[in-house]
Amino acid sequence: MSDESGTTMSTSRFVGCTLLILAICLLVATPQWMIMCLFAWDAMVYTVACFFLSFALLAIIHMFEPLKYARPWNYIVIAVCYELLTLGSASFLMEWNLICTIIVLAMALLFLVIVLLICALLIWSGLYANPFKMAVVGVMGFVLAFCIEIMDILEHWYFWQDVAVGVFICSVIIVIISHVLITYNNIELLVRDDALLVALVLYIAYLLFLVSGRVSLFYIRENAYYFATTTPMTYDAEEDDEEHKRK
Repeated sequence: MSDESGTTMSTSRFVGCTLLILAICLLVATPQWMIMCLFAWDAMVYTVACFFLSFALLAIIHMFEPLKYARPWNYIVIAVCYELLTLGSASFLMEWNLICTIIVLAMALLFLVIVLLICALLIWSGLYANPFKMAVVGVMGFVLAFCIEIMDILEHWYFWQDVAVGVFICSVIIVIISHVLITYNNIELLVRDDALLVALVLYIAYLLFLVSGRVSLFYIRENAYYFATTTPMTYDAEEDDEEHKRK
């Protein structure tokens, strides 16, 4: 693999560069999340705006080649996109217990590491389906999660939200695996700056795990409270008979 300067870049070096950029993104974002968790108030309204702008910028980057490879503009746009993603996800952690925030951050990282290890195992074994078809299945999972949310509005069932979160997490896993496999299959066509984009996509995957973990913990608490306060109703035939005789 060669970059725009013409120097060769091995697959292992590309992977190492991608993981290094991802680690830097996580290290820079973690203090911001801690500060938002401790001191920020009422910023949830900005979540959708931050995510919308960040994904719009990411789409523009992929549509226009100069923003992908023309330095320093590609670094500037990706840095802005990264910061919008970080601030948008931070609003899910604000006004919350710091210990719970750390637990969710660690669990999201654990999920990402496990998925990357699965990708490495699939690449090493060569036993995987067409990654483009896998990506379609992952996108269909996102649509299914949205449909489950709609079902919660149309027909009430207490556990619709739990099912939707589970489908969403599975869809994220499938999309990550398919993206890594697609990147591996086109590794000879990638240049050094592509490592920055791949790392950003993995960072977005981490944020999706982060948001899913935050929502999952909320519903776990709700379910625990529901089962703790709801006592099963029992039917006593003798008491019912006595009550009938009194009447």
